[in-house]
Amino acid sequence: MKSLAGDLHLEVGAALAPPLDREHGVGRAEIRKVLKALEPVLPRLLAADAPSGFLRVLGRRKLGEAIIAEARRCAQRKPRDLIHIGIGGSSLGAEVLWRALTHPQHNLLPDSRRPGPRVHFVDNVDPDSLGSLLEWVDLRHALVHVVSKSGGTVETAAAFQVVRQAVEKRVGPTWARHFVATTGRGALGALAREEGIATLPFPEDVGGRFSALTASGLFTPAVAGVDVGPLLAGARRMLARMRSAEPGHDPAAVAAAIAHRMETAKHKPIHVLMAYADALEPLARWFVQLCGESLGKRKGRGAHVRHVGPTPLAARGTTDQHSQVQLFVEGPPDKLVSFVRLQAQNRAVEIPGAGPAAYLDGVSLGALLEAEQRGTAVALARAGRPSVTWELPALEAGALGQLLVALETQTAYQAALLGIDAFDQPGVEAGKIAAFALLGREGYESERAAIEADAPPSWRI
Repeated sequence: MKSLAGDLHLEVGAALAPPLDREHGVGRAEIRKVLKALEPVLPRLLAADAPSGFLRVLGRRKLGEAIIAEARRCAQRKPRDLIHIGIGGSSLGAEVLWRALTHPQHNLLPDSRRPGPRVHFVDNVDPDSLGSLLEWVDLRHALVHVVSKSGGTVETAAAFQVVRQAVEKRVGPTWARHFVATTGRGALGALAREEGIATLPFPEDVGGRFSALTASGLFTPAVAGVDVGPLLAGARRMLARMRSAEPGHDPAAVAAAIAHRMETAKHKPIHVLMAYADALEPLARWFVQLCGESLGKRKGRGAHVRHVGPTPLAARGTTDQHSQVQLFVEGPPDKLVSFVRLQAQNRAVEIPGAGPAAYLDGVSLGALLEAEQRGTAVALARAGRPSVTWELPALEAGALGQLLVALETQTAYQAALLGIDAFDQPGVEAGKIAAFALLGREGYESERAAIEADAPPSWRI
């Protein structure tokens, strides 16, 4: 499938050697060699026995139809506020889509101008954040979307119970009508059936950080007024493009090849995602989780243990040009920067040229933003620092769907090159077990004793 003018594109020239030297840039022959090694990976990801169904789920059109139907049913009740409870991928995917595809001031718009409820993300157990939200929202007119594949994630379970109690106190026995649960076969699903809470399926073969294009990520934006159909269509278009691409024309594979060589051969273990749009700020945080949990792994056993995976960083242009970019340009040469920029803005805002801004007369803020991104890329290149750029035609659903699939697949490709499982998270599970033990959960007594025995000595100043 040939790419079209409205498609996502990847520009990689600023990561090549030449123009960079071989110490910091990747040669075309290096990229071709890695691409050859990646040829069997996409068919494996699409196979029936693949370890994750994040790509296969795009073909399950009935799932998308069920999400849209449930979102319409809930929207017809005209809730004033939607509280989304989840953590990690069970929250970030929805936040990315909601922030990018709704009005920038969505929650501040009057009801008459807003196509759906105000949206609030509960992705932590900070008592001030959740407590103050419940003091402010009129729970009689609220909808709550709780997302947990297993139902056992302690932070989500705790927040759900707090919100449930608050809603029940406010509305009485009909509290369950205010909830929708996206979950699997675990405790939350059982509770939903018992209490009569509406449910959407969390695909059993898709992990949380790869779930943005399932009910986990789609339902909340859909209730808020986002048409998720074009989003899914864009995602499917990127999948078709990757499947039909000739070597060197799959953007996810090329991005993975460059990132892998930067990490393993060019001594650049830090991967920065720097988005030049405020609406894409959650995308950078989503990428940090996707990359960190998928690629940061312990490999091998005993004396052969290796610790692999790039360290992801989130940055926002132009804001972080006045903070992190100084480090990127003149600090240690240990970073690959992936820019995300828009070729066209949704709004045109002209700069009145006067005083110290006289030279900007007739220039738009969008043109300034673009010049700042290009200038940063040039500054990096002149310092011998590599970068690549994801170019979206505009901030619209189809292109965003393409980008999400490309970044997810890039991550799976990098894991294959590292010889690790992109879809497990033993380090996270170890932390959960320790938390259960410290909270006195039954069955974790021996773990608590081990934690207390291993506690470091105290030196409190």
